[in-house]
Amino acid sequence: MLLNRLVLAIKNQSRETLRAWGYQCESIIAQRSRRVQQLFSFYQSVYGTQGLKQLWRAYYRSEIQPPIRGIMLSAVGLMGLNMKHLGSDGFDWSKERLALSNFDLCQRDIDFINTLSVNQLCERCQAKKMKYCYCMLGNQRCRKGGIVVPPPTSDQMPMKEEQAASISNCQKALDLDARSAPPGQVRIQAEEDRNWEPYFSKNEFSIWRREERSSLYSYKVYARFDDITADDFLHVQTDLDYRRQWDDTALRLELISEDPVPNSNSHLIYWEMQWPRLFANRDYVYCRRYHKDDSKNMIFICSRAAKHTTYPTISGKVRVTDYWSLMVIKPFRGFHEPGLHFVLTYFDDPGIPIPQNIKSWVTQKQMPEFLTKMYVATKNYACSRAIKMKDMFNSFTLINDEYTANDQRGSWLGSLSRHRRKLNDNETER
Repeated sequence: MLLNRLVLAIKNQSRETLRAWGYQCESIIAQRSRRVQQLFSFYQSVYGTQGLKQLWRAYYRSEIQPPIRGIMLSAVGLMGLNMKHLGSDGFDWSKERLALSNFDLCQRDIDFINTLSVNQLCERCQAKKMKYCYCMLGNQRCRKGGIVVPPPTSDQMPMKEEQAASISNCQKALDLDARSAPPGQVRIQAEEDRNWEPYFSKNEFSIWRREERSSLYSYKVYARFDDITADDFLHVQTDLDYRRQWDDTALRLELISEDPVPNSNSHLIYWEMQWPRLFANRDYVYCRRYHKDDSKNMIFICSRAAKHTTYPTISGKVRVTDYWSLMVIKPFRGFHEPGLHFVLTYFDDPGIPIPQNIKSWVTQKQMPEFLTKMYVATKNYACSRAIKMKDMFNSFTLINDEYTANDQRGSWLGSLSRHRRKLNDNETER
């Protein structure tokens, strides 16, 4: 008798149970879909489109590729042997990747930042009214073995000792934490044994220059910012989509190729730069690599001119084929905390003779303006990211009326209770 009642109750309640279960699943799926969409929008606002792509690639390589790789290896083994060092467009990253040893050229820049509290001006920097002096440290020479030679004075100095000393002898390896970073071969060629001289100081920027070749100079810029973070500054440096928004001189800025090797952080880029009227625009094809070293609490970025078959020289534009730059970013404390120092060193050969007054105008006017725009862009990026994060976190707070799973669960249980009471009443009447 009891078993028959139980079977009868299940039959009577099955339709209502399935309907309530369907409502429950629909509500949960809708809520989960909304949460996934919110998370996607949140991470896109935090990392940007390019950063989100890199995040997905890292997850894809670590979580999805390994099992597939084992299945597909036998089918594509020969092709993989031939193409393992090539990007999707055939660019040979094994030969064109910038070497991490390029960042050894930043050793003097790091020493300069670390000794700013005791920095003293030389006579030439005093005459130029510079805020800081790089000459005394940057022009320091060493004999073989790293023995520092005092700077020349009016007193006599043995000629043999001065001839044996050079700036390059003072260079030391930075010993970067590169355990997961792939090696590279391409080196930046700079005239290390030529002296730096003060150029000018404007606002928060101090600029020195060094003659690389006849009438062609490389420039070194130092600045500190107290209210932006190193991570945001790196993002503004490397996000091409965002740079198109804030840099009005970048007429074209395109990602040609990305190094497929994980943790390389290397990209091949095409860049067309607007020049003043009466001058042809300059365009560049260059390889860029950055390295974030947690142990040293520093970020390094280097770039160098390169070539690519799909981006030949264009009529009406001057292709810059001799270009390189180095940047070191050192935060006051952590990468996510406000405050940083940075030193930028760069050189490019414009390709054709340009009057010295035009070069001086570009350097003294355009460079500080560009760096100021870069700082403002970093501030704007940090502000917009904070607003988006606030909005996204607010949207994560679910309103009770939106999530009706509990209400439906309560109505389902209530309907079962009401149906049970109805059956009991019917039995009583009988």
